[in-house]
Amino acid sequence: MSKVVWAVLSVLIAVGIFFSSALSGEVSGNASFAIAVFARRFAPFTDEALAAAHFFVRKFAHFFVYLSLAFCITQSFKFYITNRTKLWLSAWGIASFYGVTDEIHQQFVPGRVMSFVDILINSCGALMGTTLVLLWLGARNVSISKNRIAS
Repeated sequence: MSKVVWAVLSVLIAVGIFFSSALSGEVSGNASFAIAVFARRFAPFTDEALAAAHFFVRKFAHFFVYLSLAFCITQSFKFYITNRTKLWLSAWGIASFYGVTDEIHQQFVPGRVMSFVDILINSCGALMGTTLVLLWLGARNVSISKNRIAS
């Protein structure tokens, strides 16, 4: 994929996160609860297990979205940053910082709150996304500087 595509994907994910965070607590909660209820079709959940599944869906969404954001940012930055450590820190730092600003944004949305646990989950997802790209490049024995030539 070209460097422009990775940059566009990064921006689209960030915009999606922003608009998702702007949903009221009730709307957001109902959406994630619907996923947990759907899972109930495949396993006979108790009410306590359903509540736990709902919690898991919400937290996994944070992790996965920030993994995706950091993955795309890292893919985009690899064309410009040749030092692996700087690439890792830059992409992870930007995705994690966006996770912090997302939680601050939620503080101003009705029915939503800023959560330090979510900030940690966002940061861990971003860490995984960035690390996956660097592990993949390392496994393929690709020099990051070679990516400058590729589009």
